[in-house]
Amino acid sequence: MNKAILMSIRPQHLVNILNGKKTIEIRKRFPSDYRGWVYCYCTLGKPYLYECALYSLAKEGERAFVHNDKDETAVNFLSGKVVCRFWVDNVEEIYKSGDTCHFTNKLSGQSLTQFSKLSDEELESYLGYGGNKIEVCGKAIRISKLEIFDEPKELDKFYYYKKRLIDCGMDCPPYFDEVKTQVHKAPQSWQYAYVED
Repeated sequence: MNKAILMSIRPQHLVNILNGKKTIEIRKRFPSDYRGWVYCYCTLGKPYLYECALYSLAKEGERAFVHNDKDETAVNFLSGKVVCRFWVDNVEEIYKSGDTCHFTNKLSGQSLTQFSKLSDEELESYLGYGGNKIEVCGKAIRISKLEIFDEPKELDKFYYYKKRLIDCGMDCPPYFDEVKTQVHKAPQSWQYAYVED
């Protein structure tokens, strides 16, 4: 039983992670001190995520992934499943200043767009601009040790602990306890979760 983070990612962004092109995930909120596994849930809805059956699209010995409405050359429908995990050992704050730049202590705005595979317009839309002072507007999560699952995991393999009032009757007063609760719905952004590997 290992505590990790379960994160929802749209197919058009997750495909870049799976194909090794995206090495930074951008979030408005994420714990700066987190070090550990992030499990990636592919959200449902178009475009859908598939593993590609045309191995010519991949380097020898590697897998290739595509996203679109329907792909006749694709196998392994992956939307709605936890398809991979990556290790986080570095989370950097993203700063904004007026309407011109996004950057971290180590990355320029150009590098941030290059490694996140998001355009300036997408970053602006997601993180927002405003004001003339420099302020934190998001987190840059470094992706390392990517592991793509041969068998994608269902959400019901993950659980979390929820506080619940326990009333044991007249002989003892009610008390709060942590109750193991299965994940039935994907988080909107991310949540702490446990998984048995």
